[in-house]
Amino acid sequence: MDVVFVINPGSTSTKVAIFSEKGAIKEENISHDFEELKKFKLVSEQFDLRFKEVEKFFLENFDREKYNLVAVMGRGCPLKPVEGGVYRINDKILEDAKSCKYSNHASNLGSMIAHKLAKEFNVPSFIADPVTVDNFWDISRVSGFPGIVRKCRSHALNIKATARRDAKSLNKKLEDVNYVVAHIGGGISICALEGGKIRDVNDGLLGEGPFSPTRAGTLPLNGVINLCFSEKSKEEIEKDFSVNSGFQGYLGTADLREVLKKIENGDKEADLIYRTFVFQVAKEIGREAAALKGNFEAILITGGIAHSEKFISDLKEYISFLGKIRVYPGEGEMQALAEAAFLAVKGETEIKEYS
Repeated sequence: MDVVFVINPGSTSTKVAIFSEKGAIKEENISHDFEELKKFKLVSEQFDLRFKEVEKFFLENFDREKYNLVAVMGRGCPLKPVEGGVYRINDKILEDAKSCKYSNHASNLGSMIAHKLAKEFNVPSFIADPVTVDNFWDISRVSGFPGIVRKCRSHALNIKATARRDAKSLNKKLEDVNYVVAHIGGGISICALEGGKIRDVNDGLLGEGPFSPTRAGTLPLNGVINLCFSEKSKEEIEKDFSVNSGFQGYLGTADLREVLKKIENGDKEADLIYRTFVFQVAKEIGREAAALKGNFEAILITGGIAHSEKFISDLKEYISFLGKIRVYPGEGEMQALAEAAFLAVKGETEIKEYS
């Protein structure tokens, strides 16, 4: 049986799975110690730590008598702006991932781990729909200050997979439907999706939008300016905004479940921060609904936090007036990556080269 191995690194865990064309055979979410990960300046420096655990899972679960490995697929990391699709992992991708040239993001490890494991088994390695898939409108790029350009960086893979799933349920092609899609998880991407193309989205990687479990989101400029002229280095400030903000910064935990427990126990600060989180997410959804001029099929809510019934209920109080809301908890990224790998191996989709 032909199988592919899929690797999807997140901020504190790495999702791995062995897939056949019928679906997942074996999958696991490998958790990593948050305090251990914080010791590394660049996320790419976590490579040895994560690779050992990923390789261990694969060797323990890959039965050479039953399975034929045909490809290894990694989650695509922030690269220069690219079209969507499947890309062969080449030296240029590895160079940009290892140097963290475009972002110090956990997904940088996806191509690095996939390439090394694939090399050991003499099979091809790919990424698909990386974070920097870019189909912005021209007006989406303008920031308000000459020289600062808004960037299209998002959870493109899960956004498109979720929208494609919803369109299929309507017997429609993704290219024929518009959506507002909100990926709410460790990172947050809320976008205007026009015919399968991301036309506008908040840049959750040191950019803008709602704060997330660990990231700051949009901040008042005067506060940012003052911080930049404090005794902190650029690296320290970047780390504060990307690791020590959001729930983690205010409440000492990045886990929404723990935040809700604090609220149940009467923690007023946790209640305020949680309500603010819902408020900010709702405002961003409203912004993207306006970007599409109200011309969309539905608002799709996805990502890990969409598992929280309380969050969904509280969010709907703000956005129900905008139209239909459909919830797809979790992330369809693993399945989408596996499907893309099989299409590439079978020659049913173009394999692109990053340069």
